[in-house]
Amino acid sequence: MRAGGAACAAWLAVLAWAVAAPAPARASASDAPPAAPAALARGAAPSPEALRRLHPSLRAAALDSAAPPRTVWVVLRDKGVAPGAEERRALAAALGALSERSLRRRLRAGMSPPVDVHDLPLYAPYLEALAALGHRPIAASRWLNRVAVRADGAALAGLASLPFVAAVRPAPAALRAPEPPAGPPPALPPGGALASRPAAPGAALDPGRNRAALVQIGATALHDSGHTGAGVLVAVFDEGFNGFDVHEALAPRRPAPGHVRDFVEGDTVVTDAGDPFGFDHGTQVLGPLAGAAPGAYLGAAPGVSLALARTETADFERRVEMHWWAMAAEWADSLGADVISSSVGYSLFDPPEAGLTPDSLDGATAEITVAARIAAARGMLVVNSAGNAGASPWRSVLAPADAHGDSVLAVGAVDAFGALASFSSLGPTADGRIKPDLVALGVSNPTPEPGGPAAYGTHSGTSFSAPLVAGLAACLLGARPQWRPVDVIAALKGTASRAGAPDNRYGWGLPNGGAALCVDPAAGPAGLPPPPGKARLLGPNPLVAGGPPVRVRFTVGGVIAGDLEGRAEVHDAAGRRVRTLWRGPAARGQCVDVAWDGRGAGGERAVPGIYYISLSAGGETSAVRVVALR
Repeated sequence: MRAGGAACAAWLAVLAWAVAAPAPARASASDAPPAAPAALARGAAPSPEALRRLHPSLRAAALDSAAPPRTVWVVLRDKGVAPGAEERRALAAALGALSERSLRRRLRAGMSPPVDVHDLPLYAPYLEALAALGHRPIAASRWLNRVAVRADGAALAGLASLPFVAAVRPAPAALRAPEPPAGPPPALPPGGALASRPAAPGAALDPGRNRAALVQIGATALHDSGHTGAGVLVAVFDEGFNGFDVHEALAPRRPAPGHVRDFVEGDTVVTDAGDPFGFDHGTQVLGPLAGAAPGAYLGAAPGVSLALARTETADFERRVEMHWWAMAAEWADSLGADVISSSVGYSLFDPPEAGLTPDSLDGATAEITVAARIAAARGMLVVNSAGNAGASPWRSVLAPADAHGDSVLAVGAVDAFGALASFSSLGPTADGRIKPDLVALGVSNPTPEPGGPAAYGTHSGTSFSAPLVAGLAACLLGARPQWRPVDVIAALKGTASRAGAPDNRYGWGLPNGGAALCVDPAAGPAGLPPPPGKARLLGPNPLVAGGPPVRVRFTVGGVIAGDLEGRAEVHDAAGRRVRTLWRGPAARGQCVDVAWDGRGAGGERAVPGIYYISLSAGGETSAVRVVALR
């Protein structure tokens, strides 16, 4: 049995024990489910305790019976279970409700036990008591233990007076920064770090019009190695996905049944045929992530499986959208999603409601940021756009991009030459952490459009850089299924272009998928691959006949232009080729591991002496010296 299977079996045994335990008697009458409390008389003055539970911004409205209705969060006191045996039984039920995929992901991430109080459902008697008073929840989250309701001034005091309510907080509107104008699709710059070898005619994984974006982050190196994200489930949160199911680049990645939800309308439809000019942003961001039309358009992870969630509307942006995001994260968790790709961000709010402040972007305050952290704790890798506020008075990253970098990768935008886009949001966070974490192409990105099966356009913004990094992360998870999200994050940041000197403009810089693939997370800094054009001898040296083979790790360097393949070979001291160890596609930054057992091409044992193991690609050669003994 695999380790993951053994861990699952162990937790199922815990589940069986907890379910078999006898139900305890409640300790006191105070533990009984609450009866529907009598409503506070409309217009009655709230008690001092009720005023304490009301957010300061709501207290004036609670004293004004004519205050208009507004959306508020009702934070519940608890989950309605007593500590001890009753809580264990409730947690066992939550464990039993997890899908096998979700359980395995949580265990792989090191979550032990794999459920906690966040996973318990909202206490039904509390919801029934709210309904009896006329408060029908318009959103709910078990992770955050709260519901959103509409309440006027007279009702606010009544809500705060309920004994099972811990707090009543405002739910103001949040505005997404507008996307900057887009120019023509980027061309690959001549030479330099971003240069690409031309695709072979009829190549199976020709990126088509998205080549510049993929080459820039080393995604083509992963594809050339056979890693396209197959077996990885990515949940995409956005505004709508018109035409995704008929577009040539997206239809091959059509989600499985049950993997589409609209949290705005409360149904399972994320398209709107009656809105030809909306519901398109999600379609556009799907392309950089998962486009799957070789020769026309490839995304960073053309082999992934998708789950689509509509979590916002272009008509208005209310903080309830932030809660729709949290509800979608809970849903993605239930499906067993490995990655969340989110091209949304919040800071400014629709009048008359107050917005987030820069001080609140501390990685722990905004509801959407808290939800993102809980998702990450459950083993999901969250990738979010940094925001398009860099040229505005706000300037800073938006929520949830302010979450800690071990929970959420915030992605900024650069152009095809690697220069920071003027609109890309900047760091630091309110508590002084570097943001963004990484950058990717976000200027004039080619994207699929809902206008037809082969319709394409160009768009700019961090909305389009984030899915590129999400796709890169998915490829790494597919290639290294034992890695935890923190391992993927460490590999991407540790091999990025500015890993040695991260800053609050570029973060750790442009990721390099090929180099990240070669990282050994358990080895710390020593597990990083060699720089481009260099080799690292992994041992043993000298090579003893009959002993273990010598292993060498190369990182492809040079300007790969015209040469479609690399070669790893063994030569003797006279320059004669002894054996070819590897031959295949090569891209700058790609890692190549080879091993030599001391034998020639025909299987004969090489004579003792000095040998050179080399990698040649793109007109550049790197080599290591090996001594062979009897």
